[in-house]
Amino acid sequence: LLSFGSFVRFKDLIFGNPVPFAVNATVGNIIALCGSFFMSGPQQQMKKMWHESRRTSSICYLSSLGVTLVLAFVPEFPGQGLLLLVCLLFQWVSIFWYCLSYIPFARDAVKTWCRRLVYGQDG
Repeated sequence: LLSFGSFVRFKDLIFGNPVPFAVNATVGNIIALCGSFFMSGPQQQMKKMWHESRRTSSICYLSSLGVTLVLAFVPEFPGQGLLLLVCLLFQWVSIFWYCLSYIPFARDAVKTWCRRLVYGQDG
């Protein structure tokens, strides 16, 4: 909810104040991660996160959370808003890919769909 509520602050991001948007979205994602710890237990969740099929997406997700927060709190610089938006997009793509690993053949289906989107029907 906090992550979704950050879109109310999207206007701030556009007008040069990226911190409220990025912080709200990232803190919302961290809370969601903690919620999954609560559902299955921290130890079991960590085992799932570091399973071979999910390791890369877990590393990308956790790294993007950290980089987003660091970028949000460093002194303002040109292009900071764009970089924060890229980091947030990376967060969402990483967690989407992570979630797909729990659905049989979902990653293969998404890969096929993306190939067809990029290369056409026969790709």
